[in-house]
Amino acid sequence: MEYRHGPISISDRSSLVWSFGEPPAGLKDEVATTGALFTADALDPVASLVRAQRLAVEVAAHRGMNPDRPRNLSRPVILTGAAA
Repeated sequence: MEYRHGPISISDRSSLVWSFGEPPAGLKDEVATTGALFTADALDPVASLVRAQRLAVEVAAHRGMNPDRPRNLSRPVILTGAAA
């Protein structure tokens, strides 16, 4: 559901929207209106997340991008006082 609160605004024909687990009703149709490719699978959501991350790293490498240095990131975020 988080997709509907932000990422949908940047989805286009060059985007892949991957649903981890059963997608909410109507989501596939909403994605289609952006031109993005939609996929969902029946695997455990954590397993799907690992697959998606591995795909993202491979796509970045293919495009000559360094996934450890995202564009527009000027400095690392350092969290202090972690909650117990």
